[in-house]
Amino acid sequence: MAHSKFNRPAGFEGTQSDPEESYRAGYQHGVRVMLRHLESEPKPDMERLTEWVNSELTEWRHDTEAAPLPPAP
Repeated sequence: MAHSKFNRPAGFEGTQSDPEESYRAGYQHGVRVMLRHLESEPKPDMERLTEWVNSELTEWRHDTEAAPLPPAP
């Protein structure tokens, strides 16, 4: 597999002990990131945000070598 453009640190997979807890932590983190972004924009561009979620964020999620922090919108 090609090297990740999202820079996942070596051995990251081994730091997660409980898959359910990891999933919930990731979900919570994602919601916080999205909320911070929406709060920072006086009038969020929903079309641009939707495009980001459907392209770069989806690509990051499926990249097994990606860093644990998602790319910013």
